[in-house]
Amino acid sequence: MKSARRVVFAAVLLLQIATILPAQFGPQESQGSGPKLAPPTAFPAPGSFPTTESVTLMDADPEAVIHYTWDGSAPNSKSPVYDPSQLLFIGGIYEGDHGLKAGYTLRAVAMRAGHTNSEITNFQYVVDRRDRTAYLAEEVLPGVLMIRDSDNDKMFLVKGSSRFALIDSGQGRGELAEYLSRYTGGLPIEVIFTHNHGDHIGQADQFIRNSAEHIGEADRPGLERLLKMRGIPDDVIAKHVSTVHNGDRIDLGDRSLAVYEVPGHTNGSIVVFDEGNGYLFTGDSYGSNSATIPDALWMQWSPAPLDGYLSTVKTSRANFRGKVKYIMTGHNDHPLQGEAYLDNLEDSLQSLMDKGDAVLIPSYRPAGALQVTRGDRMHDPNWVAVNVNKERCLPAPVDKIAGLTRLAIAGAALEPAFKPDVRTYSASLPARVAAIDVTVEPTSTRSSAITVNGEAVKGGVHHEVRQTGSGQRIQIHVASPDGTQAADYVVTLQ
Repeated sequence: MKSARRVVFAAVLLLQIATILPAQFGPQESQGSGPKLAPPTAFPAPGSFPTTESVTLMDADPEAVIHYTWDGSAPNSKSPVYDPSQLLFIGGIYEGDHGLKAGYTLRAVAMRAGHTNSEITNFQYVVDRRDRTAYLAEEVLPGVLMIRDSDNDKMFLVKGSSRFALIDSGQGRGELAEYLSRYTGGLPIEVIFTHNHGDHIGQADQFIRNSAEHIGEADRPGLERLLKMRGIPDDVIAKHVSTVHNGDRIDLGDRSLAVYEVPGHTNGSIVVFDEGNGYLFTGDSYGSNSATIPDALWMQWSPAPLDGYLSTVKTSRANFRGKVKYIMTGHNDHPLQGEAYLDNLEDSLQSLMDKGDAVLIPSYRPAGALQVTRGDRMHDPNWVAVNVNKERCLPAPVDKIAGLTRLAIAGAALEPAFKPDVRTYSASLPARVAAIDVTVEPTSTRSSAITVNGEAVKGGVHHEVRQTGSGQRIQIHVASPDGTQAADYVVTLQ
């Protein structure tokens, strides 16, 4: 272990010496005779980070070329050229479970024909990995501890008067249950998993014998597989794993957490809403928009078009629109501003349905993917990026999209739950009313016609339908932007 640390720090020292004595590490080229270029800048600013990060180089002159080095030598015209469509990574290092401290010196210079080269800029970075068995806790909001494992995955311990809720469990290798006991004061913990990916359920086996564990129905098999691999008996799993659905509540005493299904990232993804405080815990369903990885919603592997995910976003927002103060995700270092982020998310998905390929840009991660974005990752903490598969992200070519992403009847639940590709529903009203409020939102805001029972309506605006009695049918017609395609939906009132 000590020898590995010496190697890492020796590398840091060498790079620091190279920074002080650049002439010994590379030839200095002619500086030219034209206007002098400004030196490159970097995002994020130099500093210390707990896990692998990326660095973006920039120059004030958009026509300048940036050359860079990592070995401490002075960059010149033969040094690698920075490609703004790719990332420069600074990586964390482990020796077994032990985290090491690694230093990186990035040197950069801007060049352009007819201009004088910029000064060489030096950027010093350190990645100080926590041990895989270590955790870090921080109260990010009243009664909410953010717990980070060594890979910077996020878990949230939510305090109630009678019990705590642990939302997700990361994938560290330490004694998480023992670590959390210092904060719970002997109160029990209920565990809620936002979905079944390993970085969210990785330590589920530490809680299953003494705690209830809740997960969305479609993701339950993944959780059960992990628990069985860790030696948990079937009877313990059957007794303590609970499937949750829309509207289920988990009572913590003075706090009540509501569960909402948000399929998309996985089929069984859920979000958890602390209504009394306006805190929304989303795992990877929303958010995960780290600016320095940079991260995105990974929807490129979705087998279905993303009108379904947009519908999920709109439907779930109807449950808490205007009430979300903060969003806590599985990978953001700080809470997001709730409604601002959700507006950006919905707008980005809607722009995809309205404009298709025209809004797609290359994704930084993974290389080769495409994404739709809203906001500037370097300046807006509530920016959005959604990775998509170009070949299947749309339900049809943009001019031929005909369908809905939301259908709602005030005071009634649709059966089955609304999905864009399901066209027939029933609904029961709790009492006889003279008029029914119907709201429809088309998949494309460019739809050429939207009618309810033959009357033209506007998307997202309540439309009143007179009630005539049991068996009444509400018929919705939506035409594509070019008018060549149509979708018809029917709701029968019980």
